Amino acid sequence: MAEHQPLELIGAAEFARLLGTTQQNVSLAGQRALKSTYRGKFLRPDAVFEGRPLWRRDRAEEYAAQNKNTPPST
Repeated sequence: MAEHQPLELIGAAEFARLLGTTQQNVSLAGQRALKSTYRGKFLRPDAVFEGRPLWRRDRAEEYAAQNKNTPPST
C-alpha cells in the first residue's frame, strides 16, 4: 500500500524568501490572484487560512525557480 504524503503548504513569508522579495509583496499579489477578475501571471494560492493565502510548496518552488528576483505582477 502506498504511503500518503501530507500536503505541505507555505505562507507568504516562505514564498517571499524563495522569490527574493518581501512578504508584503507576495501577500498582496496572492490576495489579488484570488479575485475572479485577476488576469495576472502570479501563482494563484491553493488555499486560504484565516484570510491568508497559502501555496503548495512544490508549486511555489517551481514558480520561484522560474521567477526568482522578479517582483510579483499586479
